[in-house]
Amino acid sequence: MTAPNIPQAASNGSDKMHPDEPEKPWRISDHYSEPPISGPVAKPQTEASDDASWRDRLVEANPDLAKRAAALPPRDPKLGFYLNHDEKRADEERSAKVVEDLRRMEEAKLATAQLKAGVALPPPPSTDPNLIVLEWAMPKDLAELKMEYLYDPFLPAKCLVGFYGRGSVGKSTFLATLAAAKSEDWSTLWISAEELKDWITQRHLSAGGAVGTLAVFAHKAVKQDQHGRVIGSTFDVYRDLEGSIAQAMAACMSHYNPPRPLRLVVLDTAVGLTTWGKGENANDDGAVKRLLGFLQSLAEQHNLCIAIIGHSNKQKHDHFADTVAGSSSWTNSPRLSFVHAADRREEFTYVMRVAKSNLSSPFGVAYRTVPVLKLHQHEDGHASLLCKIEHDPVVWGADASMELFEDATRKPDDSDSGQLSPQKQTLVENAIIAIVETVMATPPDQHITREDIERQLGRTVDRARWTKIDGHLQNHPVVIMERGDKHRVMYRRRT
Repeated sequence: MTAPNIPQAASNGSDKMHPDEPEKPWRISDHYSEPPISGPVAKPQTEASDDASWRDRLVEANPDLAKRAAALPPRDPKLGFYLNHDEKRADEERSAKVVEDLRRMEEAKLATAQLKAGVALPPPPSTDPNLIVLEWAMPKDLAELKMEYLYDPFLPAKCLVGFYGRGSVGKSTFLATLAAAKSEDWSTLWISAEELKDWITQRHLSAGGAVGTLAVFAHKAVKQDQHGRVIGSTFDVYRDLEGSIAQAMAACMSHYNPPRPLRLVVLDTAVGLTTWGKGENANDDGAVKRLLGFLQSLAEQHNLCIAIIGHSNKQKHDHFADTVAGSSSWTNSPRLSFVHAADRREEFTYVMRVAKSNLSSPFGVAYRTVPVLKLHQHEDGHASLLCKIEHDPVVWGADASMELFEDATRKPDDSDSGQLSPQKQTLVENAIIAIVETVMATPPDQHITREDIERQLGRTVDRARWTKIDGHLQNHPVVIMERGDKHRVMYRRRT
């Protein structure tokens, strides 16, 4: 074998081998030698040198080195090339994390491939039965089940309540008046993305609220929609609300003796005070339900009534509760929710009706705004005012409250007088004639329903016309009106 082209070590004083000398195997030791070790004793440059004896001579020549070596703790052979156990453990943890990340990545790739191939994914693991707590139906003291109202029937304790309507219908003013009216008993935390904090506090005092019974969270709006409604602010319900409640509750205990505890929290508006997650908004049913569930849990945990204010849209709907902007969960999820509207018949008057209630039968109420503080006087005689509300007696019942709401919000057919058109008056007259003729032809003990009359007329009569029909028949000499099952109106002949 021919040696590589490496300079040959001189063996006989010549750089070349004798041509007659037999070729010997190439060895790296013939061409490479360790550099001499600096110090008093250098390792001999001979193949016969013994490593052990060389180390012994090195130690003898350097006694300090031997002392330092002897002072070192014995090295664990399991460490390998690691400096210590901490370094080894840290490296093992890093390696384990890399392996786990790779495993999860491969599992995710496999799950994605199976999903694309139409393979059903395995269901997620079920909850440990030992972690599930069940409460069985057992007798309880009825006093524990009694409902408490901060302001009956509008503000139930431990509940989330929604107040919805278009702008300028007195939603905030309605709640501010209730808070001021009960400030002798409890305090309020008001968080608004729509009103100046000084307007909120001074309206509370001017409406009769006690000093030191209303706290306002100071923040500002940062985002609005195309209609100018606030949909974002520096306050976030999930992040800031519970801490704000805790701070307000602690402060309320020191203002009065006896204390007037925090019982009402107002969010104006809930949409503008919530930071929505990626892909979420006020129209997302799941996101809205999650938000309202969070607020309900806070109300129960801290014995509060949390009132949220929201807007309605301008589109036409089959049911008045559907006018609330966004998901239907805004009105369906709270235990009690209201819809506000302006009364078309008179300026500065409004109407509010239950949109959904799990606590009582439906009801409605009419109210009006009354100025309590003048902010600015305009040259034309008008003024910018802060107001409170005065409300009429509550109207109970599904039919009666709906009539109250529809009478206030119905567009007048005659723009000049606001009276019914001749066509509508004819329908009312035809219905009255049909009732009288049918009652006269039936025995006195037999009732006639509104459905019977509508079948005779061949069309449906709306609620407003039935109200006028019943008004004409109130003192009729032949017809008498009575209430049947579910408060249905029925007619029969007088005896």
